Order: sequence, then C-alpha cells, then structure tokens
Amino acid sequence: MINKKRFLVVDDSVVTISLIRWILNGAGIANELIDSTTDSLKAIRLLSRHCYDVVVCDYNMNHHIDGALIFDEVKQRKLIAPDTVFICVTGDSSLSVVTHFIELEPDDYLLKPFCAKEFIHRIEVVLARKAIISPLLSGMENQDYQQVLSLCEQFIHSHPEYITYINRIYGDCLLRLKRHDEALFFYRKLCGETNGIWSEIGLGQTYQSLGDLDKAEDIFNKILSKHPRQPVARQNLANCMMVRDKLPDAIREFNTAHKINPANPHRELILANLYTALQEHGKAAAGFQRFITKVESTSRYSYGVAMNTYVSLLLASLYTDSSKEHADLLSQAQYKIHGYSVHIEDDSVAEFNLLVGLGILAYINGDIKSALIVIHKIKEIKEISVDFYTELNMARLFGLCGIPELYDKSVERAQALCKETNDDILMLSQIKMLKGAKSEIQQRLQEGRELAGIAQEKRQENAANLAIKYAYKAFQRVPFNYNNCRLIIELTALATPSESQSETSLHERESILKSCVWIYENDNRPTPEEKRCTHELFDQALNKLSVGV
Repeated sequence: MINKKRFLVVDDSVVTISLIRWILNGAGIANELIDSTTDSLKAIRLLSRHCYDVVVCDYNMNHHIDGALIFDEVKQRKLIAPDTVFICVTGDSSLSVVTHFIELEPDDYLLKPFCAKEFIHRIEVVLARKAIISPLLSGMENQDYQQVLSLCEQFIHSHPEYITYINRIYGDCLLRLKRHDEALFFYRKLCGETNGIWSEIGLGQTYQSLGDLDKAEDIFNKILSKHPRQPVARQNLANCMMVRDKLPDAIREFNTAHKINPANPHRELILANLYTALQEHGKAAAGFQRFITKVESTSRYSYGVAMNTYVSLLLASLYTDSSKEHADLLSQAQYKIHGYSVHIEDDSVAEFNLLVGLGILAYINGDIKSALIVIHKIKEIKEISVDFYTELNMARLFGLCGIPELYDKSVERAQALCKETNDDILMLSQIKMLKGAKSEIQQRLQEGRELAGIAQEKRQENAANLAIKYAYKAFQRVPFNYNNCRLIIELTALATPSESQSETSLHERESILKSCVWIYENDNRPTPEEKRCTHELFDQALNKLSVGV
C-alpha cells in the first residue's frame, strides 16, 4: 500500500515541495513518512542515512549538483534498495532534458505541472513493477548474472506484463557473461518480433563485442538515421570508432551527443581523455575542468582528475611556438596549482597529487633537481590510494625525468587501475589516454636525442647560435642528457650571442643552467676532471647571465 511507504521529496522550490506533500497527504500518506529538502547535498546525506521507498527529485536544482547528479550519486554509492523508486520531475520539456533521461534511466519522470491523480498513479505503477523485478536488479547489482538469467526465464512466464524490462536485463546478462552467440540469437529474434530500439542497440553491442565493427556501426548508423538524437546509439557508435583507433571520429560523435545533452559530466571526462590521447592538451584541460566543477562534492570527484587539469595546461605549454602563449599557460597552471594547494585541508591523497603536480611543474620549468627530489619523496610515501589519473601523472613524471624502472611500474599500475573502471566506454577512453601518454613520452625522448645530436653538430661547425637553440630544445625534451647539459653550460659561458636569449627568459635560463650542472655532476660517466672543468664553466655562465649577456 502506498500509504505505508516512506518518501523523500527533493526540489529547490518550497512551493513545489508543499504541493507534492499535499498530493501525498491526499493519498493517505502521513507527514511523518515524508522528508523533504531544497538542498542537493542534504538530499544525498538523507539518502545515505535513511531508507526510502520513493524518491521524488527535481531535475533542475538551483545547485551545481542537479537531480541527475543526485541520481548518479545514488547509483555510485548504492544509497537506495533495488525496489526503491526514483522519479525525476522537471518543468523543462526541452530535447536535451528528455535525452538526458534516456541516458539516466530513472524509474520514471514527470513534467510539471502534473495533476494529483496522474502523479499518484505513476508512483503506484512503478512501485508495483519494482516490487516484482527487484530480485533481478539486486542480482545485477551484485554481478550474479547467471542467477539473474535463471530468474529472467521464470519471470518472463510469471510476469509477462514486464517482458520489455525483463528482456533488457536478460540480454545485458548474456553480454556481461560474454555469451555472445546466445546474445546474437536472442537479439536477432527480439528485433524480428518487436520494433524496440533497445533490442537493436543490444544487437549492435553484440556485434561490437564479437569484433564485427562493420556490422555494429551499420546498426548504430541505421538507428541514428531514424533517431539522430538517440544518445546510447551514438555513444556506442563512438565506442566502435575508439576501438578502431579513429579518435577524431569518436570525438566528433561524442561532441554531437554533448550538443544535444551538455549536462552529462561523464561525457566531458571521456572527451578530455580522448583529447589527451591526441596531445590536444588545451582542449583536454578545459574538459577536465568542466567535469571537476560539475561533480564537486560527489563521489565522482577525483583529486587525480583535478590535478590532471593543471598538468594538461603544463603539457599544452610544450606544444606552442609562441613564447607569450607558453608563458600564459604556465602562469595559468601555476595559479591553479597554488589555488589547489590552499584548499586541500590536510588530505593525504590531495597532498600526494599536489606533490606529483609540483614535480611535473618543476620539470617543465627546467628545474630537474627539484623534479627528482619530488620523485624521491614519492618513492618514500607508502599506502596512498591513487586513481588512474594520479598514476598516469606519476608515469609522466618518471618518464620525462628518465627513470625507466619507475616509469614501467607506474604504467603497469595505471593499466591495472584502468581495468577497474566500471564503465566500458570510459575504460576504453582511459586505455587510449594511457597509450597516447606513452607515445608522447617516447616521442619527446626520441626528439630530444635527435635535437641534442643536431646541437652537437652545430657546435662542431662553430654555429654557436644554432647550437644553443637546439640544445635548449633538446633539454626541454630530454633534460637528463649529460652531454647536452655540458653543451648548454659551455655555450653560455662562452658568451653565446644575444639572439639566443630570446629562446627563454633570464629566470628560465638560470634555472636550466643550475639543473644542467646538477645533472652533469651527478652522472657517473664524466671524469672528475671533466666535472671540475664543467663547474668552472658553470660559474662563468652564471656571471654572463648576471651581466645580461
């Protein structure tokens, strides 16, 4: 009976809450069984502390955590029982909102204004359905897919009125159990018997799982030709393109879906991952920032992603030929890292991410000694729980600073963390991101070796101006090349012509010089006499800088 159920009403309008409470009272539900709030964070706290039978949640909350994110938090943290009903209400009937509901899949949604009779009827219908299929939902939540399959076969006969819901769960179980041949037969049969779009999507997903991407893409494209705003079909089409390594095409499809429904922060993260894989770090930084801003105060928030936002700006500074843009990107990153450090409030995970970010910042600034000191501190820290993005940044730091054994281990850990991601499309985007980061590091190291070779050649040709230009570029890619470090010190000490000074600022050149002498003196290949001579050249070079050579 509905009058025995416990309700939570979440809406930013006290008038709407009063109206819903009045409707529920009229259906025989006592006030003591109705909790309500206008605050998104309080709603999440209430859901974590109490058991509700029905949650009625406004979609357009006057808070960055809207009804969609509340529902996402509920699913992520498993805050409601399998038989609890979650209904979204909204006064916005726009296509973007309706499309978002297709992605979210709440138990039902209602458009304001609604009449009392319809409101109560919809709740009763969903309560009845959830009461029946809750064992299936509970099994899915516990990943007991074989048991769910057996239950589905029973429920199809005992509860034919819910066959659409049962079939969707049945097909999903077959795919999760990798019983692809059975799934193919099941979805083909279903497509022949019904006109349901979900059976067509399931068939496309089956072909995708079997590796037949041509057939999968053909199915998703046919769905989109009839329903161009169908978000699930478009995301699966983009997923096929990721599998094929056609990342620009995947980004195009995800952006198309995002234009229809820009409220989905999950897609922002996927897009940022793909932009990173393509070394488009400026776009990646913007995407990571939008994601972090949207999911703040939810379990989706990640210190690793937050720091990756700023690291992306640092990496973007390496790919511009404009000294002004380079300086602006560095300044933005430093400002944001400082702001991050002010608000971490003695959180060990946040502090660890800050340390990793500072190490990469030191590397970008040419302060290799500080970067290596950070690495030493990272090695000493034990038992810090890190996510994929933190581990990725650690791998970047180790790779850029030339510590292959730490780099390889960090890449392995990042791969393992990636496999723990509970969303297949997000996981694949992370795989592409990691692959892109590895390629990027290898590419920079190769370029650095080549540039260092050119710098040495130019030095032999007495083209000092070109030699220092290439030596600096090589240092930015492979700072630990001790021969290149010696060359930078030597050319600066020998009063390199002033034209070379435009390559870097005085502060940067001084920082690079100090890093060069530190790297050279700590390398075991130069002889003591070579180190002594190099240190003398270093002193001369500093003097040259101090008088503005």
